[in-house]
Amino acid sequence: ENDEKIKAESKVKAYQDELNKTINELRKANEELVLMRSQEKFDATGRIARTFAHEIRNPLTNINLATEQLSSELPPDDENTGFLFELINRNSSRINQLISDLLNSTKFSELNFEKVSINALLDETLQLAQDRIMLNNVDVIKNYSNDICDITVDKEKIKIAFLNIIINALEAMEGLPNAKFTIETKKEADKCIVIISDTGNGIDEDAASKIFEPYFTKKTNGNGLGLTNTQNII
Repeated sequence: ENDEKIKAESKVKAYQDELNKTINELRKANEELVLMRSQEKFDATGRIARTFAHEIRNPLTNINLATEQLSSELPPDDENTGFLFELINRNSSRINQLISDLLNSTKFSELNFEKVSINALLDETLQLAQDRIMLNNVDVIKNYSNDICDITVDKEKIKIAFLNIIINALEAMEGLPNAKFTIETKKEADKCIVIISDTGNGIDEDAASKIFEPYFTKKTNGNGLGLTNTQNII
């Protein structure tokens, strides 16, 4: 009976090991699928962006040429006309810049890798947002791990990625009392973990599913490209 019990326990353990192996394989396959879908979405966004850029810039060039022609033919001392031409040129430049920002947020760029301290890098990034932190009277809490290795990244680009996230967090707390911004680093196995949190009102599920889409924003003064660019850099 004891031998049979040992055999049964051995079989149960073998089944458990096999089940855990299958679960791990499924988890890994799911992670790869999510990554693949994200890449496909990114590629599709890039193709759409390039099409839009081409279709918008062509008529925009014609508008600019027509404006220049009209400007040269009309009397130069007409203040009202000059103001209208300036308005057209300013908004034309704005549209062109938006197109450039969209293209930059949906294309791969060359990375210049170097080894840096993640804690020092985050401090440098926080310094870039210092004006906003002071303006909104935000209490910054830093929980950095000392037992953490350096990382190899494109320092300037990763700072842009972190800065976009930090600014989003700060803007989420604008006008709220007792605003607290927390940034934490820790080591897990061979990974460096960065956790950024704020005491804002959060984001609803529908908006959370769209935050990386170009031009999606609920801010009155945002262009909806910050997190798209961040995802591209990451």
